[in-house]
Amino acid sequence: MNADLSDLLRLLQNLIRLGTIAEVKGAKARVRLGPTLTTEWLKWATPRAGSTRTWSAPTVGEQVIVFSPGGDLTRGIILPALYSQAFDAPESSDTIHTTHYPDGAVVQYDHAAHALTANLPGGTATITADKVTSNAPSTICTGDLTVMGNLLVKLATTVNGATTLNGGVNAKAGAAGGVAMAVQGTIKATDDVLAGVISLLKHPHGGVKAGGDKSGGPQA
Repeated sequence: MNADLSDLLRLLQNLIRLGTIAEVKGAKARVRLGPTLTTEWLKWATPRAGSTRTWSAPTVGEQVIVFSPGGDLTRGIILPALYSQAFDAPESSDTIHTTHYPDGAVVQYDHAAHALTANLPGGTATITADKVTSNAPSTICTGDLTVMGNLLVKLATTVNGATTLNGGVNAKAGAAGGVAMAVQGTIKATDDVLAGVISLLKHPHGGVKAGGDKSGGPQA
């Protein structure tokens, strides 16, 4: 009778256990439940595991909960995670949803400030899509901007830094007409400049006279 009661108490104790991740391999992990007890390889719970799948492997030392049906630890399921001294809460605000990564990257949304930020120290961000649309009334780029394809600008654009265009520029006036391109400052060209069919370097002048008289205008 005492043996049966002892087994029952052990099974009840094993229904819900707190522990820390001891090892991770693939989509399974082992959990250290005490100084001398470590589970077999168990699966951990994830938000989605069907046609839509998520992945975020637990970290060694991360505190978790192990749920074991019938108290059988060999059939346990790992439920991440609980804050601990080793991995404390990264934020204290109730308006912030954030993810902190071990390389220092932080993706965060503050719904009180309506601010979405992504800090990727020394990293890159890549978006692959057939089309990307930004409906923001104002977009600011504080660093260099490199466009490998064509750049089509249909409305006014302000560039405060130097602009290098390796594929040429094709400027066309808007539907209301007017000037296609207005430049405030000096234009330098290493080659010829054409106005219609008139060459800046090679156009002839009419009405040329000797002395100090000025020549006539360029001829087409």
